Amino acid sequence: MNRQMKILLAVFIACLLAVAVNLTWIQIFGAEHISENAYNKRRLVDEYSVLRGDIMTEDGEVVAKSVDTGEQYRYQREYPAGDVYSCVTGYDSWRYGRSGLEKKFNKELLGQGSPQSFKSLASKLVGSSKKGDSLVLTVDSRLQRAATDALGEQRGSVVAMDPKTGAVLALVSYPTFDPNVTVPLEGRNTEEEWTALNADPESPLINRATTGLYPPGSSFKVVTSAAALSLGVVHLASPFDCKGRLVVQGFTIYDFNRRGHGLLDFERALIVSCNVTFSQVGLRLGAEALVRYAELFGFNTVIPFELPVAKSHIQSAGSMDKVALASSAIGQAQDLATPLQMALVASGVANGGALMQPYLVDEVRDYNGKIIRQFSPKLWGRVTSRETAHTLTDIMVKVVEEGTGIRARINGVDVAGKTGTAEIEGKEPDAWFIGFAPAYDPKVAVAVLLEQGGEGGVTAAPIARQVIEEALSL
Repeated sequence: MNRQMKILLAVFIACLLAVAVNLTWIQIFGAEHISENAYNKRRLVDEYSVLRGDIMTEDGEVVAKSVDTGEQYRYQREYPAGDVYSCVTGYDSWRYGRSGLEKKFNKELLGQGSPQSFKSLASKLVGSSKKGDSLVLTVDSRLQRAATDALGEQRGSVVAMDPKTGAVLALVSYPTFDPNVTVPLEGRNTEEEWTALNADPESPLINRATTGLYPPGSSFKVVTSAAALSLGVVHLASPFDCKGRLVVQGFTIYDFNRRGHGLLDFERALIVSCNVTFSQVGLRLGAEALVRYAELFGFNTVIPFELPVAKSHIQSAGSMDKVALASSAIGQAQDLATPLQMALVASGVANGGALMQPYLVDEVRDYNGKIIRQFSPKLWGRVTSRETAHTLTDIMVKVVEEGTGIRARINGVDVAGKTGTAEIEGKEPDAWFIGFAPAYDPKVAVAVLLEQGGEGGVTAAPIARQVIEEALSL
């Protein structure tokens, strides 16, 4: 009898231990998984019982806020500016999920990103609404709207940043979408609009500024120039002869105008954007040097940023033949870049060769307005010497004063720039302009990309000029 009781007791103890271990595992290891499960309705109800923090621009415009709907999912998002900031904020929706900063800073916006203050804990005890923290962006509302208006309904992107800090001042992508469409309030049927957004062949949900990859064309010649000048492969007076085409291992690389530029030096070659010259420069550099300098600027690396970023690409040195090398040096071959990447190329030169890490969020504040987290500028790396950057700046000023970038010229202001016309088989070229101003004490660096926009100097440069003018007026 005693033996049977001991066996029964052992079974009960084993069961209790099993229950305790299971509960402990759920509490420690499984709770987060269960909480984050998209089908966990209780989690959604809990999250939308929080008065989610605002998202606001550097100059105080509220671009995302929560409103009390009185529904089961009580506090839901409202985006007062519609589609102007959608590629920055993203969206927050209990039905469709989250994107952009709404996703990246979800915990902060729900008030879970830092220890809660005594006041917030007290409000819970008395039954008050839970309140999240707010985000203050680096974006300036006036510049964001100026960039939006300048781009208009042309497919593409504009990125503007402070080259001295890395703060992103404007970030625009078109086509875009109204994030209010994702908020399914009572009486509003969003399913049809959401389905249409996802089915749209223009892909408005794609953030072209950070995830669109495009051949950079001649805007990449800034990278090639930085490498060649830094390594002494060329100097400003190095002579070249452009007959309009260059044959490399049986493959012909043409100059844009096909007529050729004749005898010219390296400086002039960059001013007029001579493909024949820069293909020869690439061959002199060699693949390893070209790739190494491209990677210093951020190619083949995921740029650290608050939004998802596609990795800009240059072919590996080991896989390049001479044709690929000559083409890559002029931003063709397998070269691909995001507008954010090319804004960084401009910024690296503008900032004397010091490349700052880009960032979009300046501060996190609690609901009383107290700063609980502040983001400081960070040096990401050095792309070239100050001397080389200054030399490049001098040439890029001449690009705008007398070369292919003349439509970016602003009276009384030294604007440094580089155009790009990236050839795409069977389509119109993509148009680029990258630059910064004032050239010798830069306040803003820009990158403009127009899908199938034609000549960069004709279509992208005027957009950059409008954005730079607005930035300098602030």
